[in-house]
Amino acid sequence: MNSDNDLELVRLCQDGDITAFDGLVRRHQNRIYRLVYKMLGGAHESDDIAQDVFLKAYKSIKDFRCQSSFSTWLTQIAINHCANHLKRRKRFLSFGLASKRCSVEPQIAAERNEKREKVYQAVNSLPLKQKTVIILRYFENYSCEEIAEVLKCSVGTVKSRLFYARMELKEKLRPLLNDDEWTENNIVTCDG
Repeated sequence: MNSDNDLELVRLCQDGDITAFDGLVRRHQNRIYRLVYKMLGGAHESDDIAQDVFLKAYKSIKDFRCQSSFSTWLTQIAINHCANHLKRRKRFLSFGLASKRCSVEPQIAAERNEKREKVYQAVNSLPLKQKTVIILRYFENYSCEEIAEVLKCSVGTVKSRLFYARMELKEKLRPLLNDDEWTENNIVTCDG
């Protein structure tokens, strides 16, 4: 890839030419997709993450100072984005699959782990906006105000998404929890 052509397209983007970014995407999309695919271990979300990389690059293009090649800069964005994604995925999966160390009978522990796994499957099946607020609120312990800041939306929007996500989870998890057992904490612990 010709680095000079990349820099010319970058300068055009920085001057407001949106179509110039399409040229950068066409030049680098296959390489970035392959990189993301490999970093995520062939994960099904590779397309989405690769798109996120280009979105991040587009939003940050004015900050690119041409001190390295565009290709290097874009690769750094991809690696950082994948690393962050893998950390989140690992925390989410390990949190969901790890059993609590306690002196309970194996049958009770197995039932709790099965319930916990079903909770995580239900959370993963939510629409992205609902899933995001559930994860931030109940798994990362963010306040509604912090979530609103991160997602760049109103606190009311966060509360609305949480409400509808909890309602959907309650419906999906009804077979696991009796109505009197349903609490927000059961979303995470599922010890009901």
